[in-house]
Amino acid sequence: MRTVLIGLGVALAVSLGANAYLYSLAMQTPEVVYIEKEVPTNEAPTAPQFVVIHVSGAVAKPAVYTLPAGSRAHTAVEAAGGALATANLSAINLARVLTDGEQLHIAAMGETAPPAGAPTGSGQARGGTVNINTASQSELETLPGIGPTRARAIIAHRTQHGPFARIEDIQNVTGIGEKTFESLKSLIRVR
Repeated sequence: MRTVLIGLGVALAVSLGANAYLYSLAMQTPEVVYIEKEVPTNEAPTAPQFVVIHVSGAVAKPAVYTLPAGSRAHTAVEAAGGALATANLSAINLARVLTDGEQLHIAAMGETAPPAGAPTGSGQARGGTVNINTASQSELETLPGIGPTRARAIIAHRTQHGPFARIEDIQNVTGIGEKTFESLKSLIRVR
């Protein structure tokens, strides 16, 4: 009987010890992790970090390429595997800055225009008017009263707000008022 009592005493002691341990674990403060919620600001969105360009024509691998924002035409040609021996590289400005969504067509020697139906990505066309929805910064700078700052503002506006629906919408760009628009309206288009 003494052995039974000792066994019960040991069992009771182990049970009390285990319960005390589990109680201490339950009473410990859990680790709290605070996650800061991003608070929206009224700051203008930052410029895109990449541009998507369709390189076509006399290049080794014509395709759509994603390049860092601010890339120049020669970078797109290199990304497409380089120009073919038949390419007429003097027909384009390899130093111009690319704009998102444009097509860079590399003409072959003797080719006078891009293939039928292929957009060129150039803002210049139709009697010398500039498409303000697709023109590069350098093409926008050919317009009277549009320097590098205003050209960048036009590109930033269309990137942030989408394409211009009417030529009059260019007045929504900071720095382009009624007077500037009057000098531009016969030189610009949206399609």
